[in-house]
Amino acid sequence: MNRKESASASKWTTVLILFFITSMVESLVMSHVFSFLPLYLTELHAADVKQWVGILNGVSFIVGLPLVPLWGVWANRYSGKAVIVRSAFVEGIVLGVLGLSQGMPMVVLAMALIGFQLGNTGVMLAAIRRAAPNHRTGYAVSLFSVSSAVGAAVGPLYGGLIIAHTDFNLHDLYVSDAALSFFSGLMLLVFYRELRPTVSASASAPERRRVSRDSAWIAAWKSVRTIFTLRITWILFGIYTLLMLARQMINPYVPVAILDITRQPSTATQVIGVLMGITALIGAGITVVAGRLGDAIGFRRVLAIAFAMSAVFSVGMALSHTLVPFGVMLAGYSAAIGIGGAMVFALLSTRVPATHQTTALNLVYLPLYFGGIVGPVISSGLSHLGLLTQFSVAAAIFFCGLVMAAAMGSRVQHNS
Repeated sequence: MNRKESASASKWTTVLILFFITSMVESLVMSHVFSFLPLYLTELHAADVKQWVGILNGVSFIVGLPLVPLWGVWANRYSGKAVIVRSAFVEGIVLGVLGLSQGMPMVVLAMALIGFQLGNTGVMLAAIRRAAPNHRTGYAVSLFSVSSAVGAAVGPLYGGLIIAHTDFNLHDLYVSDAALSFFSGLMLLVFYRELRPTVSASASAPERRRVSRDSAWIAAWKSVRTIFTLRITWILFGIYTLLMLARQMINPYVPVAILDITRQPSTATQVIGVLMGITALIGAGITVVAGRLGDAIGFRRVLAIAFAMSAVFSVGMALSHTLVPFGVMLAGYSAAIGIGGAMVFALLSTRVPATHQTTALNLVYLPLYFGGIVGPVISSGLSHLGLLTQFSVAAAIFFCGLVMAAAMGSRVQHNS
């Protein structure tokens, strides 16, 4: 597809703005779900809040894992726009069901439905790559990546303040989030004009017919098999799996840790929102600076530093007994996780061959899903031993990631 066709179908800046808003809204509303979930379960009189936090965080990823390779296949074969819009509308349904919940069965249903919501980020990244001029692709992708951090920072902050200073409760907040998600879906329907992907012009006629005949499941399996023929993919996906596994052991229990420190349910929503929002914002800012550092000293070195920081700050959070030191540790941890993710994406972009990059971007969230399932389950099982044990085990996994990142240089340098 030439650049004239690209310009006529959709201006790349318009695509970037639409996807930035979509990703930011998704991150914002889902931050309300995960930041305030312990409080919501307490309001619904859940029997064991700490254990349910881990279970519910894993449920959505269990449902969504088998669908990960399919979203990219369906986007390429039928419509990427439909896949992205589907995510926004399912997101609205999730928030609506959660906001109307009066007991645990509806909460479990809402969290399970998240599995059908996920899978849009890789499709949006691929669409941005198609729409943007070659000399602006890196800039466009980096700007899009900031959207999630902005939503994650703003969401808890304004959610906590709204509940603290208005008549809104968590039920009202989730219902309003549902309306916002539906709005983002409608926005895409009206304003986004899709650039349809095509089979490579270099592909033979039999290859094109075979692609069209393959079922979605077979095509998805082939995409997974193709990307994992590369050693660099195994290494980077392995590193990212460790990062996501440890992160998903800690993230669901950050609000629990704040609750344990404050011990004041009446102000807990505001405290959680403000603390998590501000620290996420600080972390996002540090991540941007770290990207420039990666250009200067190498992405692998910065990735190793991020793993070391994650391990230290994880234990630091568990050992903090007042809000100020906990907030400092949480800001450092947020920055480290953001840096780690950014460096993995940078390494994928520079060390995976260009012919495999789109497929790698579509499948890179497999480690997130794996970590999203296993991490909360492990942490939930350790919850009776206390946060120090949970966070220390996560720190040990971060250390394993540090070792793996430090060891990868000489083995895969030829892929640079």
